[in-house]
Amino acid sequence: GELYTLDIVDFSGVEDESTAVEAKASEIQAGIHLSEGPLVKLGLFHCAEGDHLLIVIHHLVVDGVSWRILLEDLASGYEQAVAGKTGTAIRLPHKTDSFQEWAKRLSAYANRATMERELAYWQHIEQAEASLAKPLPKDFANDNARLGDSEVVTVRWTKQETEQLLKQAHRAYNTEMNDLLLAALGKAVYDWSGSERVLVNLEGHGREAIVPDVDITRTVGWFTSQFPVVLDG
Repeated sequence: GELYTLDIVDFSGVEDESTAVEAKASEIQAGIHLSEGPLVKLGLFHCAEGDHLLIVIHHLVVDGVSWRILLEDLASGYEQAVAGKTGTAIRLPHKTDSFQEWAKRLSAYANRATMERELAYWQHIEQAEASLAKPLPKDFANDNARLGDSEVVTVRWTKQETEQLLKQAHRAYNTEMNDLLLAALGKAVYDWSGSERVLVNLEGHGREAIVPDVDITRTVGWFTSQFPVVLDG
């Protein structure tokens, strides 16, 4: 089927362009159907002060690294077009290995005999998960919690505090940023709930160089990985 759709809309004569663009953008995003596709939809909006390009891609086919690849290519192609090189094909860096190839090689890697040596460790984590499966304290019961019911708390640090976190604390304790953030999380959960052991999922970009002879530096896909970690106070 279609790989993508592109809606071109002229809002230059509309009185409230901002509202019109927002409504159209919401319509385009809501039009993605996971089972039917396409999972890439674009909108080009002509407005009085200039054009705006909307790019909507389902998370199943892109991760954060993929967005950087796509935007770099888009910027490069746009610059070449503006420079008057439209007479020839826009040139982009070479493709790297496909997501499909990566998936096949990763599956083979996971089934290697050497991975058996890690089995005991992950079974230990799984057992810890079962023992830590008690619910966190709640202010009130709500069986139908939704994202719309959540709140966001933002904390701003001073320049001095940021300098201490990024540089000074690491010199003192020979740590990395994630070490400090996880330590702070564990302490916060303990202060709140009294739980000395906390199980969390860590998320990574998933593009570790564990499969030889496979280059995915410019491959678009959802490589994001998660793995459990027990914070033991």
